[in-house]
Amino acid sequence: MVELKKYLMNLYFMKLTHEEFLYYCVAILANVAFGSGFMRFFASALSELPPEESKIYDFNPFTNLDIIGTIVFLTAGFGWGRQVSDHKLSIKKQKLGWLILALIPPFASLTLALTAAYIKYFLWSDRVIDILLGLSVTITAYHILPIPPFAGSRIIYLALPGERAWRLFSKAGPFIILALVLLDRFSGTPFLRELMDPIVKAVGNFVAYR
Repeated sequence: MVELKKYLMNLYFMKLTHEEFLYYCVAILANVAFGSGFMRFFASALSELPPEESKIYDFNPFTNLDIIGTIVFLTAGFGWGRQVSDHKLSIKKQKLGWLILALIPPFASLTLALTAAYIKYFLWSDRVIDILLGLSVTITAYHILPIPPFAGSRIIYLALPGERAWRLFSKAGPFIILALVLLDRFSGTPFLRELMDPIVKAVGNFVAYR
């Protein structure tokens, strides 16, 4: 776990070399392709709309990038890909269906982290694997945040009585996260990172089989 901790510190302070930054971009694309791609795939499968209207899945990593999510990736070491709007698809058992869909991105990141850890410890150790492992662990951990588009926000979704409040919250969520990230980074008090550090380390320990 020493290398993972070193990666997280370097990423937070953006101390990556040019080569490492290129690896980091590859890790971002891998995570958004799997996370957003599979979320959109299952959203299409659960939709009650005709196949020609619900076929929205796309595993292209570049088209799955989200503007705000990418900015957060480049400033904080975690982020998210393009989301599916709740009110654009008719999902069977609406709240349960969207709760399941919200769990797909963190599950995809966790799967990438486990794969990278297996490769690192049993097959091949390289800096690109370290960075993919570190980023995937961090994304998985940050999904606990109760702010859209992270999976933890779906607890609030289940608790809200109406759709209007959720739609407003889901639209504001990415900007709330960006504001927290910028405040965390430039205020001199990294409250968000300190809050999330124990969770990131717990996920990292699990992934590293320790």
